[in-house]
Amino acid sequence: MSRMQFYQPPAPIAVISFDLDDTLYDNVPVMVHAEQQVQRFMHQHYPQTQQWQLQHWQQLRQQIMRHDVKLAGDMTALRLHTLERGFYELGVSDAKQAAQQTLQQFLRYRSQIDVPAETHEVLQALAQHARLIAISNGNANVEKIGLAPYFDLILQPSAEHRGKPFNDMFVAAQQHYPQLPANAFLHVGDHPLSDIEGARRAGWQSAWYTGGLGRRRHLRGLPTMEFDQLPALLQLKPLLRQP
Repeated sequence: MSRMQFYQPPAPIAVISFDLDDTLYDNVPVMVHAEQQVQRFMHQHYPQTQQWQLQHWQQLRQQIMRHDVKLAGDMTALRLHTLERGFYELGVSDAKQAAQQTLQQFLRYRSQIDVPAETHEVLQALAQHARLIAISNGNANVEKIGLAPYFDLILQPSAEHRGKPFNDMFVAAQQHYPQLPANAFLHVGDHPLSDIEGARRAGWQSAWYTGGLGRRRHLRGLPTMEFDQLPALLQLKPLLRQP
């Protein structure tokens, strides 16, 4: 039985914004498989990389994140920067080109996602009552995974937009619906900082998905509501308003 708990009185909702990874589908096995395939590709095409195991790349990635907060919210830029640094340290010739080729391999595998039928059903039902958009720090190809038809707008980090919890993508979404106040937007996600705190800073309502990777101890403040299964969002239908 899906559960929803409210911490603040909800306002009418015209636009529902969704995080993707670990909110609309389980991204963990997807990433495990993608990392395995990328390691295989690197070891085959760049033998110097056989000196490193996956944990070496993860340690380098964490080091880069600590030194550049902006990169921490842009998974594509972070991965590319990590690959370039790693290839350079390992003595791979033309580290930039090697990093680009490896990134393309990763992006190919990371979008091999079987989205649950339940997710499609919930999005289809909600789209009849409100506008749906996607705001994700990740790099899943929304077209390839079959979710693009539900969304009016898909926002992911770019040169113009920093990742969540920076408000760049939230602001871009509001500019898409200039007639709506900030509290007419509801952002749904599993991450206490990028999703819940990001929405709060933007003046949006927030719905925390407790079945993802986020942990309660990392919340900086209470969300508008929390839920444990995606179908719980259907309880919001009385609050939904088409803009």
